[in-house]
Amino acid sequence: MEIKLEDEHARKVCGLGNGVFVCSFLAISSDGFECLRGSDAEEIIYLRRLNDEMNALGINCSGPPNFVLTPDFVASKKEDDNRKR
Repeated sequence: MEIKLEDEHARKVCGLGNGVFVCSFLAISSDGFECLRGSDAEEIIYLRRLNDEMNALGINCSGPPNFVLTPDFVASKKEDDNRKR
């Protein structure tokens, strides 16, 4: 099951616009952004990651329903914020 996401969530949690750090499970459809974590596509996404067939390599949160940020994502955001200062 795909979960619809707000644009702000796609930027702040999924890392939209951050190159290789964009979440691998972020997708876009005619309805807008979606999270594919926990969907039928999850296994395919992991296989594509293992075979170096994806550019977006982030796993930024726990997925639905709570979207808890992963420690690596939180750390990378802090480093990025420090570089901007």
